[in-house]
Amino acid sequence: MQPATVTDPVLRARVEAFLVHEAGLLDDLRYADWIELFAPEGIYWVPANRDDSDPKTHVSLIYDDVRRLKERLVRAGSGMFWAQDPPTRATRVLGNLVVSREAEGLLASSKFILVALRRGHSETFSGTYRHRLVERDEGFAILHKTVLLIQNNEPQINLTFLP
Repeated sequence: MQPATVTDPVLRARVEAFLVHEAGLLDDLRYADWIELFAPEGIYWVPANRDDSDPKTHVSLIYDDVRRLKERLVRAGSGMFWAQDPPTRATRVLGNLVVSREAEGLLASSKFILVALRRGHSETFSGTYRHRLVERDEGFAILHKTVLLIQNNEPQINLTFLP
């Protein structure tokens, strides 16, 4: 059964504002604030090789729960995180947002283009973001974020920043 597309323009605008805010936090390297957008049981997943793989039985580029994301922050703040010295500069552009209702909340699907620059080398990533969102008092929380890179079956550069 296909989820019901949200037609309420106010709800759609709230979801869009949330996703733009999230992208801004990542662009500004505000990872601690970004992690706070996740529900405590939240998952961040970037599949490798196929969009429809199972992260429990297939290799992923990234498959982290909130605890693991916080561990990444500790490493990044240690002064010994050479893979991001200097840090990657990036900008994300989102579009083609579709919001649907599901039993556990909302599914927001959007297309993205991400341009990353590090040590004079620019790399372009693109694909689809899928956010499973739950409403909470102050807005939304990310229950599950999947990043479907169109180049997920190609050799990857340093993905120590978060696409």
